Amino acid sequence: MSEKNQAGETLNRAKPYQLMLFPLNNGATNVYFVLVLSYIATFGSNVLALGILFASIMVTGMRLFDAVTDPIIGALIDRTNGKFGKFRPFMVIGNLIMAASVLCLYLATPFIPATMVWLRYTAFVSLYAVWVIGYTFQTSCTRSGTTVLTNDPNQRPMFTIFNTVGSLLGMGVMQFMAPIIRANVADYSSPAFYRVLAPVGIALSMVLTLLAVIGIWEKDQPKYYGLGGGTQEKVKVSEYVEIIKHNRPMQRLMVAGSP
Repeated sequence: MSEKNQAGETLNRAKPYQLMLFPLNNGATNVYFVLVLSYIATFGSNVLALGILFASIMVTGMRLFDAVTDPIIGALIDRTNGKFGKFRPFMVIGNLIMAASVLCLYLATPFIPATMVWLRYTAFVSLYAVWVIGYTFQTSCTRSGTTVLTNDPNQRPMFTIFNTVGSLLGMGVMQFMAPIIRANVADYSSPAFYRVLAPVGIALSMVLTLLAVIGIWEKDQPKYYGLGGGTQEKVKVSEYVEIIKHNRPMQRLMVAGSP
């Protein structure tokens, strides 16, 4: 729904179901936030027998990698305008990337022989890096997608409520399921725990992603891009590089906001 407000600007309103469903994209990514960031250091040290210090430092160090991927993927989304829209492809592809990397990480790496510890380290870091890319793909759509969903100030409180609910849903279900799996299957030091937890989390995240895609489907088209006044200028890739290299406050913000 779109119309003109009193100032003559185009007012874009979302339907109730859109306000309810699209914020579930946050829930879908928060599933992985718990699934990966809450357990990856424990998995690396207790299951793969990697140094606990290494696992912790690697997770922290990947924040720098995420700070680099954020503006690059943001530029890709900004330049995307295909048959399936601007946001839906990144939401789906990002979720699939995370699913594949988590399955390989939690289900396949324990089968690497302990004698090939170098391969365990390599796989651990590589799969985590791939997961970061997928995570950035999908999370980047949450805030940017909101701009095409609605620019009506009267709908912002309702969107904020549903966004909070969606965010807590993904985390809440995973935090509820983990102790149950631990009590009935195995503890956090056993590969069996992750063989159950990972598919449960992936299935939940895929369902939430599907609902979020339905929520933005109608609005993910060119006529809704850039509503709200002003003109959109093409930004060169070199300008994003300059921001990464020289804008210190922006660098600190990206690092602070990375997973």
